[in-house]
Amino acid sequence: MHSTRLYINDHLDILSEEDVENLIAGFPLWRQEYVRKVKNADSRKESAAAFALLQQGLKADFGVTNFRFAYNAQGKPHMETHPDLHFNLSHCRKAVACAIGRQPVGIDVEALGRYKKSLAEYTMDAEEMEEILAADDCCSDEYSERDIVFTTLWTRKEAVAKLLGEGISTNVRHILRECPDIAFTTRVEREKGYVVTLAESRA
Repeated sequence: MHSTRLYINDHLDILSEEDVENLIAGFPLWRQEYVRKVKNADSRKESAAAFALLQQGLKADFGVTNFRFAYNAQGKPHMETHPDLHFNLSHCRKAVACAIGRQPVGIDVEALGRYKKSLAEYTMDAEEMEEILAADDCCSDEYSERDIVFTTLWTRKEAVAKLLGEGISTNVRHILRECPDIAFTTRVEREKGYVVTLAESRA
């Protein structure tokens, strides 16, 4: 495994509109324009908080203060001025996450509470469905073990797709079987209501 840095902000609920505007004001102009085009207030908050993590991590751990995004054919961003660094961002209503490293990375964070059998059957292969259905569906707190298993698998699929720079639509069921040389780091934050997974090549 490579020494990838993982950054998480799971305190989005305390960010006021003024806080979000202050974050955006500290972004380069090209990113300010991008974030301000996001009309939904919650989505704008998540986008701003995620980019702030990237900005802070690059400065603190890699000494990078000036950068701009370029995009590959599938729309995955990279830093054209720092091709030796790789990053990935993800956000949901519970948290935002950022990964930065020297090798390609993929990250996904998802709020718990999304499990539905119909969605699982559409996105999971037979073995994954067995694993999900074997998990307890009763809730000892707000979330069931089945929901946690489903969300963990889902974040792994998303993280792999983002690592590869691909969409997740065509091979969503089998993407984990087709990419056996991927190592995962998953954190289940049950009390805070989310799961985050980092995907990296084992090579």
